[in-house]
Amino acid sequence: MEIRISRPQLSQVLELLTRISVKQVTLPVLQCALLKAESDSLILSATNLELSIEVKITCQVIEGGVVAVPALTLLQSVQYDTGSELTLRVEEGVLVIESVKTNTSIKAMVAEEFPVLNKVQGKNFTINRSLFSLGIKTTAFAASVSSIKPELGSVLIQQKKEQALTFVATDSFRLIEKTVAQKGLVFEGGILLPQKNAIEISRICDLLQTDPELVVSDNQCALSFGEEGVYLTSRLVAGSFPDYEQIIPKEFITKATVLKQDLLKAFRKTSVFLNKYQQVTLAVVNNSLTISAQNSEVGHVTDSIEAVVDGDDLTLSFNQQYIFDVLTHISDDSLLLKFAGIGRPLVITGTADKNLRYLVMPMNR
Repeated sequence: MEIRISRPQLSQVLELLTRISVKQVTLPVLQCALLKAESDSLILSATNLELSIEVKITCQVIEGGVVAVPALTLLQSVQYDTGSELTLRVEEGVLVIESVKTNTSIKAMVAEEFPVLNKVQGKNFTINRSLFSLGIKTTAFAASVSSIKPELGSVLIQQKKEQALTFVATDSFRLIEKTVAQKGLVFEGGILLPQKNAIEISRICDLLQTDPELVVSDNQCALSFGEEGVYLTSRLVAGSFPDYEQIIPKEFITKATVLKQDLLKAFRKTSVFLNKYQQVTLAVVNNSLTISAQNSEVGHVTDSIEAVVDGDDLTLSFNQQYIFDVLTHISDDSLLLKFAGIGRPLVITGTADKNLRYLVMPMNR
């Protein structure tokens, strides 16, 4: 194999691949980027068996061929080179990279051991990449980090409304639902995208410039960015997502409207005094929301903020981090806190934007 290629272009592609390639003792080739030169193109691939990427870029191919080299080593070698154009060629199991001032040699691995990346066959949907990414970024934080229930470690993507996609994630202590517009989309059923894969897909969507086609099969999905030559494949989680609509309260005994910045400032004060359970107490009394925290080793703090209250006085304790996590994802300046009662969930929404709702279970301690 021998090619000539733009160094900035190659560096940009390798940055995409390196996040996906992983070191694995049982299959060392997974730390590699696979480079395949043919015709007038270089096809670069990486996979961790959960998530795969293939990128096709134009270059001058002097001699075709295939080579597998550690992706991070290759990226760093290309990044630190100062030449604008590089020559890559394979000599006796070594990838040689040459520029005007630099000559680098990287030991290759057996390319035949690299997993075959198949195309996903299924229904195609053109999606808005920015809104698709927004749906993932808004919800993925609430997915479970435990592997005991894979469906809880996933982001559910489904179509509940016409011209829209709904993203949902839960770890059983909290749940978030975000709906984003997706014009002209008819998406039957739903898919469970593993959280780590979803976050990486979101990142790549933000880096690219064109809207992709989403292809869904029984156990895989793919995003094809045709104009940019990028093809992403992810494993889907088998199983059923909880019927979460059943746990979202329909009636509330107390509603409190507060300014988001007031609540953020109060939480920054109480964060100094949280105990090991991150416990904070919210008390709705006399048109105010009182936030307090106590730590036997540090001390105690109470802070009250103005609120517009409708309903009964109420006091409940929560994991403060669970409430804090969602605040940056709500675009409204004001929040509506809806309390269903003792031992029942708190539901948080913006006062104007109804496309996001967030549910948090109270603490029993």
